[in-house]
Amino acid sequence: MELEERKKEILNFAEENNLVLDSKAMELLAGRPIEYKELLKELAEENAFIISKGMLEEKIKEKFGLEEKKKKTSCNARELQPDIRLIEELNVTSNSVSEGKVKDFIVYFQDKFLSLSEMLRKRPNFNPRPIKRLRTITRNNEIELIAMVREKWKTKAGNIAFRIEDLEAECIAVVSKENLQLNKLSETILCDNVIGIKAIKASEGMIIIKEIFLPELPLRTFKKAEREVSLIAISDLHVGSKLFLEHSFYKFLEWLNCKNVPEKEIETVKKIKYLLILGDLVDGIGIYPEQINELSIRNIYDQYKKFEQLMREVPEHIEVIMIPGQHDAVRFADPQPAIPQEFLPELYERKNFHFLSSPGWIEIEGLKCLLYHGPSVHDLYSSVSFLSYSRPHEAMIELLKKRDLMPCYGMKRPYVPEKKDYMAIKELPDLFFEGDLHHNSYGEYRGTIVVSCGTWQKRTEFQVKQGHVPTPGIAVVMELSTGKITEKSFYSETAGEGTVAEEIGLEEELEEEIEGKGEE
Repeated sequence: MELEERKKEILNFAEENNLVLDSKAMELLAGRPIEYKELLKELAEENAFIISKGMLEEKIKEKFGLEEKKKKTSCNARELQPDIRLIEELNVTSNSVSEGKVKDFIVYFQDKFLSLSEMLRKRPNFNPRPIKRLRTITRNNEIELIAMVREKWKTKAGNIAFRIEDLEAECIAVVSKENLQLNKLSETILCDNVIGIKAIKASEGMIIIKEIFLPELPLRTFKKAEREVSLIAISDLHVGSKLFLEHSFYKFLEWLNCKNVPEKEIETVKKIKYLLILGDLVDGIGIYPEQINELSIRNIYDQYKKFEQLMREVPEHIEVIMIPGQHDAVRFADPQPAIPQEFLPELYERKNFHFLSSPGWIEIEGLKCLLYHGPSVHDLYSSVSFLSYSRPHEAMIELLKKRDLMPCYGMKRPYVPEKKDYMAIKELPDLFFEGDLHHNSYGEYRGTIVVSCGTWQKRTEFQVKQGHVPTPGIAVVMELSTGKITEKSFYSETAGEGTVAEEIGLEEELEEEIEGKGEE
């Protein structure tokens, strides 16, 4: 369906510029995620008329070939200045003004509807009308709408029904059980999703859906960084838990400091300029029943103190960006503000540490990065049968399709009604990182590289009951100039977990810091 729509879009643009595309030229443009408009405009300006595949290949080589041939100079990240920019307006930390009143919810959902509607209106060959116009349409005629899903259910006849609304009116929208493809898409549509619809009017208050459109990302290729530097991403340390993989994490710190690094990996380490930590830095206190029995450190401040001591070993030339998770000392509901300075006073003093909200946005080497701990995905898993905890990147892609990190309001995950919707994906992320699910998984969707990071905690009893198998002790390395991802594992079940703090001179210092603090 997407390929056919892209062909129609290209054909319409070619006709507007008095160009005729032969079939092979059309296949070339439709099958590659390139910016065809600029190519065709240049050919039109050169008085071309009938465009062949050969002409296009020559133009593509002329425009993009030189750029692809540029040699990227190998570099040492220690010698480079960081290239990062916090996108303040998309981070809630300094902008949280919600009072939790009814009016806040109204403003929140209106902002959600309007911002996602604007994305849908940019869709070619889609001309939506307000729902109230339905009464002016003759029965069995087509109508196009943008609406928010208010309610969803299965009818007695086995069809899927939605109650949908915009800012002025509502109606019932039905998906026939005979339309298998649309039924699968409908399974992913939850309450509060904003969708585009092409339908047939069945009665004054009912339509039969023929097509559903999501806000979606536009087709594009991954935007590569100019400098040959890398970032490394980790998540879910759970410092303070008896299951924290302390031994493995010390090996990770050693590796970052180029100690005991295999010769073939030295160049990889030297290119690392950025470290992302995607929430659940510590295990927290009172997060779940009887957690106290599973803690090695029973004081939240001492948990963060140990985390600070670990982070002290990160080389100063590496920029560290961190967000909170449900186990951290921030509000439980999304969007979560950054971890307060009182818990990490030393790290706040360091210039190479940066603290974002969850979700949080930052630009690294010219690439827009969306960082989110990821708890809302659990509501998606409980509603969509074909998603799997062993492939979390697929659930992340579903969120990108919706352009929304909040699958549904009122399920397990709570949300704060801020004045604007920080959960909506209003920018186009080049990189999208999540944690929370304790499982490494990777994908790419319409020019966005998607990364789910694992954990530094052993498998919990709850995960055993759920049949969920985490991927512990793995750091994700990404080359920003190519998008290439590699894994570096620091954990082996057969090796066991001890402590190697003495190998990098930390153990005595840590004992002095923690000793005598007492337990709460």
